Amino acid sequence: MSVPLAHLLNKAMQERLALKESGGGASSLERTFIFTFELVPARASRSKAINEILLFAEAASRGGLIHALSITDNAGGHPALAPASLGKEIKGMGIEPIIHFSCKDKNRNMIESQLFELDRAGIRNLLILTGDYPSSGYQGIPKPVFDLDSVHVLEMISTMNRGYGLGSRHGVSATRLPPMDFQHGCVVSPFKRLKSELVPQYLKLKRKIMAGAGYIITQMGFDARKFDELRIFMDTNKLSVPLLGTVFISDIRLARIISRGKVPGCMIPARLLSRMEAESTAYDGGLSARLERASRLVAVLMGIGYEGVHLSGPGLTYPEVAQVIKKSRKLAPLWREIVSEFLYPEEWRFWYYKKNPETGLNTTEAEAQSRSKLSFMESLHMRVGCMVHNMAFIPGKGLYSPLSRMAERIHGSTFENSFTALEYMVKSWLYDCRHCGDCTLGELGFLCPQSQCAKFLLNGPCGGSTDGWCEVWPGKRRCMYARIYDRLTCTGELFRLESNPMPPRNWGLYNTSSWINFYLKKGKRAEGAESNGLTGV
Repeated sequence: MSVPLAHLLNKAMQERLALKESGGGASSLERTFIFTFELVPARASRSKAINEILLFAEAASRGGLIHALSITDNAGGHPALAPASLGKEIKGMGIEPIIHFSCKDKNRNMIESQLFELDRAGIRNLLILTGDYPSSGYQGIPKPVFDLDSVHVLEMISTMNRGYGLGSRHGVSATRLPPMDFQHGCVVSPFKRLKSELVPQYLKLKRKIMAGAGYIITQMGFDARKFDELRIFMDTNKLSVPLLGTVFISDIRLARIISRGKVPGCMIPARLLSRMEAESTAYDGGLSARLERASRLVAVLMGIGYEGVHLSGPGLTYPEVAQVIKKSRKLAPLWREIVSEFLYPEEWRFWYYKKNPETGLNTTEAEAQSRSKLSFMESLHMRVGCMVHNMAFIPGKGLYSPLSRMAERIHGSTFENSFTALEYMVKSWLYDCRHCGDCTLGELGFLCPQSQCAKFLLNGPCGGSTDGWCEVWPGKRRCMYARIYDRLTCTGELFRLESNPMPPRNWGLYNTSSWINFYLKKGKRAEGAESNGLTGV
């Protein structure tokens, strides 16, 4: 049987830290280094593509070089065979599966139900993602769900691992479910061009680890300095969980698609694409060059101090992946000489840390976090929102006390429906309000996530934005969290994205007055407003 992935990941992290403390190089061949590989199920239950995935898994199990196989969950927003189905078969082959577990297609009840199913099947490794926006389905585009975000699901799993407490209801006494033992990780992207995209990614990473993420896998990328940036961020912020870097082995067809912005949140450096175009004219279509480049990038990640790599790419056979792994180990001692091959400074407009001129990577000195500049209308919108918020929604200040008394009198009266209609008429005009009943405007720069974010996210951005544009509305609407970052840095309130995660929307409050709910402390956010410093409009 395979060694549990959680054990291997923690062993890899402890060995890296011990080598670092002793002055040894992170690329030392003595330390454990994890290799995972990504499988992408087809839109079928029985097909040649599914059979090829299972043949790859059998070969990987026999070969012993890959520690776990991850299985995507409707990648690209397209329907496909559910990852749990393949996960059960792969586990039976003696190799660890990692189930990609996304939020886009299921509400919180279905999420909980599927977690029970996975626990029953003995599948422990989960990679929690927001998920790609649905892009195709039976007779049209499916409705996106996104009832919970990735931070919420990480919190839910952490709770289930401790033993999920069920409150009493309908005459049934309270019970506590047996503890589970999921190893749940998450994804982060350091490959963002703009400050307003990158910093919220890192702030959300903190929330994910606070919520219980046990390991981190990066989005695909090719720039060694960006990989190094994330490693330094985690080390300096004492985010002590294993880190794996994605090494994407793309063919020229997919590289062209990525370069046109057709894969949300992914980019390929123009200089690298030109090189791949030239390589594609070789007798093997550039395959040997792609495998060699992947081996060299893995060696760099070993040297930088990652605990492992997540290999992925279309059409690869197990022998080809094994070739990358074996070659990378031979190249690891030479990683400093290879770094320059993976530097693309022309692609980035912001770096979190200052450059180290000796290595071409980063120092540990952060760049200055200057305030963003807002347009006149954005600034006016933010100022008016702050003025009303400070006057009416901060306990013990301004009009808070008389408004609380007024809310108590209105609640349950014949005037409540009219008051609610008036509230939403004002907020719909100002904020495109969607009547959630538990408002988050004060926490999120006076932008409504129910109308301004395609995925309704409450705890930070997904990874799908490119150059500040939302993946669903590219070129038409900016990522809501890029806008929130700009607004909060202008008012010196970026701490609002670093505080405790916000709970999910309570649909029981839908179409009720968020103002009355706030003053009567009926909403989850309102209940914690005084303790966590977050208040809503």
